Amino acid sequence: MNHPFKPLVAFALLAAVLPVACERGFGDAAEPQLVVEGWIDSGRFPVVVLSRTVPITDDYQPTGQLADCVERWARVAVSDGEREVVLVGMADESHFPPYVYTTSDLRGEPGRTYRLTVDCPDGTHAEAVATIPEPAAIDSFAVVQADGADTLRQLYAYVAGARAAGCYYRVFTQVLGSRYGYLPSYLGLATGDMLPAGGRMPVNRGRTNLESDYTPYFSVGDTVMVKVARIDSAAYSFWRGYEDMIELSRNPLFPVTNNLHSNVSGALGYWFGYGSAFGSVIVRP
Repeated sequence: MNHPFKPLVAFALLAAVLPVACERGFGDAAEPQLVVEGWIDSGRFPVVVLSRTVPITDDYQPTGQLADCVERWARVAVSDGEREVVLVGMADESHFPPYVYTTSDLRGEPGRTYRLTVDCPDGTHAEAVATIPEPAAIDSFAVVQADGADTLRQLYAYVAGARAAGCYYRVFTQVLGSRYGYLPSYLGLATGDMLPAGGRMPVNRGRTNLESDYTPYFSVGDTVMVKVARIDSAAYSFWRGYEDMIELSRNPLFPVTNNLHSNVSGALGYWFGYGSAFGSVIVRP
């Protein structure tokens, strides 16, 4: 059986997966594999997180030991076709695992293609290529009171030109003051032909399985940062599988047994270019 790799965006799934391993006869663990999680936004710097898959065994594995799965000593480089920049590894508590490779010497540009290469001390080599699509601008936001909730609000973003055929979008959100940076918005995935007139997209709070009291809505007083990323078909396939994994992982009758879609050669994971538009809104009464 192929065990799904645990991407950074799905870090909370580990809390659900690991205890289950104590109750099922998984037998010997598979050899850990390298997981690459990387992206480069238009106008921003590349970010790469490296880890190893968590072996599913009969032995209990507390989530506190997941830091041991972080790959901290790799050579990570990004090339734009004209020059190569080596990324620097550093601690970053806004991500999980809390260690990233990045640089301030290279910004993403729409239309350009970026090659990522990763070389680990054990000889593992991985690479991937991604092109940044042209971003679609956020025109405005709308805040609507959630049904039956006085202090909760549903947020919508209106994106210019979002209904164009062949366009794919991923929404990310971050609440100012929260522990983590941008999280994938719950059900924040769309194609241009799915959207209503005006390019209205629902913007939901990022979801993690560690939150027992999760709500997709925002609270009055929240300052919400929103990233609407235009993505390619490979990224859409990954995020579509991710959404399915989030739902199915909660249902014991439909175990997740397949890896997520990957565009990385030599490892699991992804390297995506995001044509990103950023905005923020204060959720007022």
